[in-house]
Amino acid sequence: PHHHQRHQPKVEAFSVRYTPAPAAGVCRAALPRRGGLALAAKRKGDLFQEIAELEGESTPAAAAPAEGGAEAAVSTDIAVADKSKAMLAPEETFFEGAPSWTEVVIPAISILTVVGIIPFAFTIARQLWVRFKITSRRISVVSGIGGKDLTEITYDEIYEVKYIFRAFGSVGDMVIELRDGAKLEMRSVPNFPEVYRYIMDKVDPEVKAASTPMSDDA
Repeated sequence: PHHHQRHQPKVEAFSVRYTPAPAAGVCRAALPRRGGLALAAKRKGDLFQEIAELEGESTPAAAAPAEGGAEAAVSTDIAVADKSKAMLAPEETFFEGAPSWTEVVIPAISILTVVGIIPFAFTIARQLWVRFKITSRRISVVSGIGGKDLTEITYDEIYEVKYIFRAFGSVGDMVIELRDGAKLEMRSVPNFPEVYRYIMDKVDPEVKAASTPMSDDA
């Protein structure tokens, strides 16, 4: 499986780091997570195909005479309806912008030394070229020299998310690990608590349970 990546990001100080999946190309096996949770190894593919599979599964469930069959059919139908509604709804942008300006503060102070000039230049480049976009369907990151690299992932590709706070909790760095083992690092994300909660609302419940909880939600 591959990700919606139009340009492979380069590993540069002012780029957003994207670690590709292992060379074997095999989706990761289910691994134990905090509290004994395990996430499915199967990476979800095209949503239309997934809906078709769910619709195919709902037919035998409805016809099965076993006890509880009716409830299973209703549950599947609701899931299909929710997926269809999510796909048909227009894509909405929740956040779009550059990394937080707070990442420039320390390098700006260190520019008083010769050594500090390089970190300052890198953070200025990030402010100019890195852009985050969080929508109802995907997470997009523009990075690299001149902002020429684009990495996009959808919420159903996410395996778990870890983060740490910066700037007294208003800014955060997070690592998004995908189902195939690839990782996407996003540093100095502004309005972090709101952005993180929005992402957690979009991922599967199992993914949310395996990810780092927001401090006041734990």
